Amino acid sequence: MSKQDKSHYFLPVVQVVDINQAKNQMEIAFNNKADGVFLIGLRYPALFNIYHQLREIYPDKWIGINCLDLKPLDMFLRLPKEINGVWTDNACIDERYDIDDQEYPKRVKELKDDLNLEALYFGGVAFKYQKKVYDYTKATKIACKYMDVVTTSGAGTGLSANPEKVEIMGITAKKYNKKLGLASGTTIDNVENYKLVNYFLVKTGISQDHITFNPILVRQLADKIHKLN
Repeated sequence: MSKQDKSHYFLPVVQVVDINQAKNQMEIAFNNKADGVFLIGLRYPALFNIYHQLREIYPDKWIGINCLDLKPLDMFLRLPKEINGVWTDNACIDERYDIDDQEYPKRVKELKDDLNLEALYFGGVAFKYQKKVYDYTKATKIACKYMDVVTTSGAGTGLSANPEKVEIMGITAKKYNKKLGLASGTTIDNVENYKLVNYFLVKTGISQDHITFNPILVRQLADKIHKLN
């Protein structure tokens, strides 16, 4: 999966419990037209261990990771070099300050560049359970300088995002030649409200329980995402 292949990508989010469960969920995802997956849910040493095992099984698949117990700088320092994507809920963008006065995001970008990591960086902006953002346009403009995919969400896990907010952020990201990700609340019933989203990170809307995908919903959502105009 490259940045220029197409406009809309579907990335199911695997809530990892153990290697067998994670492998089963990845099989469901990839057998039903997912473009890649994100792994999430365990503390980082265990999550990286399972990632390495899955990479041996799926050497050519797009696999990203979100370590909820690490801040971005700490996560980048520990990332396997071949990982395809890294996602953080809080990229520490602060629209109260100018674009060049974003101390922490600047350090993250410099580290990623120094390490020569090719992983796409999905940074949380106007994201659930994080600092409230009042100016979506400015926050997105700032974020575009420091990450590959400006990634937002609804107000909580499984809650759909405000389409107006997503549209504002999508228009701004496109203006600065960056991509927009959406990481909560996407379903087969509302996905067409988010045509400016490039990367859909989805768990609740395709699952039969907290850790198990519903193959039918995965396939239906994949089809809808790939047909978005």
